[in-house]
Amino acid sequence: MGTPASQVSAVATTGIYCRPQCSARPDPKNVSPFPTPVAAEAAGYRSCLRCRPDRHLATASPTGVPGAVATSLALISDGFLDRFDEAALADRVGYSTRQLRRLFEQHVGATPAFVGRSRRAHFARRLLDETDLSMPAVAGAAGFGSVRQMNRVVEGIFRFSPGELRRKRRSGDVLIADGGLRLRLPFVEPLDRAAALAHLTPRVTPGVEAVDGSTYRRTLEVCGNPGVVEIELGGDAAHLEMVAHLPTFDSIIDDVARIRSMFGLDDDAGAAESHFSADPLLAPLVADHPGLRVIGGWDRFETAVRVIVGQQVSVAGATTITGRIIERCGRPLPGVVLGLTHLFPTPQQLVELDPDGLGMPGSRVATVRALSAAVVAGGLDLSTSSEELRCQLLDVRGIGPWTADLISMRATRDPDVCPSGDLGIRHAVAKLLDRTDPPSEEEVDEIAEVWRPHRSLAAQHLWASLRTVSEKENS
Repeated sequence: MGTPASQVSAVATTGIYCRPQCSARPDPKNVSPFPTPVAAEAAGYRSCLRCRPDRHLATASPTGVPGAVATSLALISDGFLDRFDEAALADRVGYSTRQLRRLFEQHVGATPAFVGRSRRAHFARRLLDETDLSMPAVAGAAGFGSVRQMNRVVEGIFRFSPGELRRKRRSGDVLIADGGLRLRLPFVEPLDRAAALAHLTPRVTPGVEAVDGSTYRRTLEVCGNPGVVEIELGGDAAHLEMVAHLPTFDSIIDDVARIRSMFGLDDDAGAAESHFSADPLLAPLVADHPGLRVIGGWDRFETAVRVIVGQQVSVAGATTITGRIIERCGRPLPGVVLGLTHLFPTPQQLVELDPDGLGMPGSRVATVRALSAAVVAGGLDLSTSSEELRCQLLDVRGIGPWTADLISMRATRDPDVCPSGDLGIRHAVAKLLDRTDPPSEEEVDEIAEVWRPHRSLAAQHLWASLRTVSEKENS
């Protein structure tokens, strides 16, 4: 199956860790593998200045970790440790601080606090390389409380000060943006960009999102003020490019994490596709769409609302209805910005959603209201683990297994969801089996057992196969 995409090799004699592709050839007896860069850093190694693993490797997390570790890593990626400490993180996932640290050291190779520091240091280095932001601006954007704190953490991770790292950057590293802040978003290759655009284009929320050619853009709120980010999905480099038009770049590290999660940039699609290659049903689909990813949403609440609106209606119908909700409840921008007009409504704004004129059944409006009320009251924790969130969602009136599955897949990025109740999935399986009648949910579940632990990506391939068949029939 090859080397895991996040694995690095550390050399004891130099104190450096490298990508598998590095041209350096140390004595094998001095080389030790580490599952991720952060594990190598926790062991005292710094990244190689020649192969730059900090630039070319996405921040892929280890797979197969316990649920508490996976949830904690997701919370850290969302910036939890920028606001709270390890004890609060442990309490959030139901463990003692000592238990959580032990699990992290066993499965990640570093403590939660170290993972948080490494995350900020790596993002600061990207800003030092790719922008001309001042040191105070870099510190704020990377989630540090001060330049002094950034200096200490960056030097601890890279063995060079921020000033020394900026002087070491290469001329080709710097990105010039005509307005806004421009950054590269690396990913583990391959990535099916066309499939990502094909998925997004009919689903963008009017006024909040748009797809223009190969560019996706959306509105967001920063420090109470609106802004827009653009993601360029064209080209063939091992990164996407983001341009941020924001009132401030403070803590933009968290917005970048949202984008990475939404597009699945940290997913190791190659490992999943290797798993599927031995399956006669999925192997041809993978060949049609190598690098396909599960596309998520901007945040968990927004994604949950969109999934509920999409119950028992077409994608086009759900988009139209969501646009009406935006016009009624979304916060308008001061003016039209890059073709966008509104921010997505908050849970507070949707608690009393009026059904008149939406074109949506009253029962479904009631479900959106119930979801929003549960979030506002604190009875529904959208940031919890996928398994726990699914249980909480099923307690919300109007949310059944199909809705909970889709929210788990697209909001929490659970890699092993099998939405066997989805009619599209059942039709896709029928086509693969050369059957005229769709299989039952139980049959789909049985077939999908061999796709574990990557059933979410398998589902995405099945949906994509329906689009591929339609395109071939219309060509």
